[in-house]
Amino acid sequence: MMTTKRQIFEVFMILSIIAISGCTQPSNTFKLEKTFSIDTTYPTGLIPQCESGLIDKNSCYLDTAINTKNVSYCLNVNSQRSIPECITTYAIKTDNVTACTTSYMFTDNARMISLTNDYRYKCYYDYAFAKKERAICNLIELQNEEAKLLKSYCFAVFDKDTDACSKLEVNYYLRNEYDQIQGDCQIEVAIRTKDATLCESALENEKGPYGPYLDRKMDGVFLTDCYSKVAPAVNNKNLCDNSNTYPYKHIPCIGAFIQPEEVTDFCNTYKPNFITGYNMDAQCVKNLVSGKDNSFCNNIQDRKDRIQCLDTLCQPPYTDCRNRYKTLFDKTSCDQTTTYDLNTDSVDYGHIWSGYAGGACITNIALKTNNPDLCKTITNEAYRNKCYVDYAHMTKDAKYCATLTITKAKSDCYTPFAVYDMDETYCVNIDTNETIIQSCLDKIASISGQEK
Repeated sequence: MMTTKRQIFEVFMILSIIAISGCTQPSNTFKLEKTFSIDTTYPTGLIPQCESGLIDKNSCYLDTAINTKNVSYCLNVNSQRSIPECITTYAIKTDNVTACTTSYMFTDNARMISLTNDYRYKCYYDYAFAKKERAICNLIELQNEEAKLLKSYCFAVFDKDTDACSKLEVNYYLRNEYDQIQGDCQIEVAIRTKDATLCESALENEKGPYGPYLDRKMDGVFLTDCYSKVAPAVNNKNLCDNSNTYPYKHIPCIGAFIQPEEVTDFCNTYKPNFITGYNMDAQCVKNLVSGKDNSFCNNIQDRKDRIQCLDTLCQPPYTDCRNRYKTLFDKTSCDQTTTYDLNTDSVDYGHIWSGYAGGACITNIALKTNNPDLCKTITNEAYRNKCYVDYAHMTKDAKYCATLTITKAKSDCYTPFAVYDMDETYCVNIDTNETIIQSCLDKIASISGQEK
């Protein structure tokens, strides 16, 4: 009898261990056929770089996943919501559709922890259109109503079938996200067939979940969407006139055709009928030049518009744009003494204004023109320290941390380098206070432990 009880207890313990382990990793009993293998062994040195804060965490893990052909790095991105995006991008970049079957734990809005195999159809959906492979639509499994809808949409677009577009059915629970899918399908077919006449006929034939496409039919948004997207496909700028009332559709449409010397004149003369809050000084240029090469900015004559163009197309560390910025900026462009500067003390370093304060303006120019000497011209201590911290991180050069006078700034500056290089000597340079040094050391230890 004792033996029987002991055997039952042992079986209970084994089952308990299995159940507990299931909360931290995918259960072996839930594996899908052909599921992509997840390797949780990380090459030394990669995690510290991604976790340092010197580079974008999501981009770092995605790049590492691609370079090492190890999709499991995507599981370390900023948030759960970023994981499927990383996995999908990985699949597309590596031409590996099997990566879409990657499993990971996910906590939904109801705080239920589950495997995400049921959501891989979205990865297949994005992969099919990115690679222009109709056959991938077949891989979308019909786990739920959304999967059924996306699979039907996928085939309708690839087959250029407007009748199939009109038959797409959206149930009650999907209406907020997909109530425009029939019209979107028609637009995609119009683009692929290069047939602008489908914009009008699609509107007339629209039979969405609420009858005719009332929301877009009444205010003209459907035609705006359609013509603005079809115009570049058929190389007909005149079609953009159909979206004239809606800036966020009309301007990108014009942007597909506009020349640099036309930018300023267009933004000065284009006035939507009823949208009074539209920021023509910045948003118009931004929408016009989006997606272009930064050399496009060279022939924009207006200095303000040229700066806006560069700000839109250039990214830190501004390697390809520094010379262009130098011709536009100097420190006299900023009013260094402002209310924000004057009212900011060293103790406020962590909460300084990042907008149009004089110090913030000079920092902006220092970064874009590769001129750290501008930092020392900032009279406010908090802004001066922030300038050096930003420059050190942008250039990944710790020598600029040595010029700092505020302990919080020195900690912000040195700690990412300590993590990036896994080098404790950076921590010692922050301060003589052991508590402050220990905080930096703890950060290294936490990342080091993650690698083991």
